[in-house]
Order: sequence, then C-alpha cells, then structure tokens
Amino acid sequence: MVGYLINVFEVAPEADEEFLADWERARASLATQDGFGAIVLYRALRSDAALRFVDVASVDATAAFATHPSLYEIVREEGVPDGTEGAMLISPFEVPPDEDERFTAGWERAREAVAAQRGYLGTRLHRSLGAAELRFVDVTRWSSPLMFFRAQQQPEFREASADLRYAAHPALYTVMRD
Repeated sequence: MVGYLINVFEVAPEADEEFLADWERARASLATQDGFGAIVLYRALRSDAALRFVDVASVDATAAFATHPSLYEIVREEGVPDGTEGAMLISPFEVPPDEDERFTAGWERAREAVAAQRGYLGTRLHRSLGAAELRFVDVTRWSSPLMFFRAQQQPEFREASADLRYAAHPALYTVMRD
C-alpha cells in the first residue's frame, strides 16, 4: 500500500537558506532508504504563513516506518491535484479522532463549492494512518494565486469554508523541489 508522509515546517523567513540546506541533506538520506518514492517540497507564497514549508513523500506503507504518526492515506481525490504549475493550497486540519465522518461530510460540501470555481484544478484529501495532531491534510491545486484569491471572494466559497469548524492552517504554496 502506498502512503504519504507529510511534514509541515515552521521556518522563519530569514532561515530559508539554512532550512533548504538541511532539507536537501535529509532528502538525500531518505532517498537511499527502501520504500521512499518522490519527495516534493512546497513553500508558502506569503512569508507570513505560520507553516511556511510542507513536503510530501510517497512511501511504501508496508516498510518498517509505517506506524509513523504523520503517514497519510488518500481519502478522496478529484481532478489533477499534482503538477508544478499554479499554486497549491495546503490545509492541515486538527480533527479529533471521533469527528472523521462529520469532518469529511463538511469537507465534501466545501469541495463541491470550491470545485465550481474558475481556476480550480483538483484536490486530494489525506487522513493520517496513526495518531497525529494534524489528522487531515487537504492539497488543492489552483491555476494561479490570483484565481484562488478570486474564488475566495465568492459567497458560496466563503460559506462552504466557514462550515468546516475545525482548526486549520491553510496557506498557498509553490513547488520548490521535486
């Protein structure tokens, strides 16, 4: 089974170079381990995002590290969420373990409203396979930051987003390395 290891990083803007050097070393180390596939690093478009970097790695979930608390499975996928063009809205959610059904139902309603917006290219919802503070992570690809901004201005988009009453940490990202 393929899983997704998602790491969310808090990096001050002045520490980008140091972080990227450390990340490259860690990536090189992981690339030699069995079970790891592609690793993509995203950087928030805005320097004031609390979680400025996110990396997503495909992994063989049958490997020894399958119980890692940040290992995710895909719950729902639509459109073309992968690609290096456009902007990625990555939204980690804090959802209590007993709230999965309620969260996914609200997420589906929000996804329907978002999918109707111009510039939307696709989305993928991940759920952690183990204990994790950020149990769900939504990755939605937009054709550009401008199209995402315009979509946010639409009343149906704002209403659908407001229905997801869970702590979220969304930010727009662009691919740094793939």
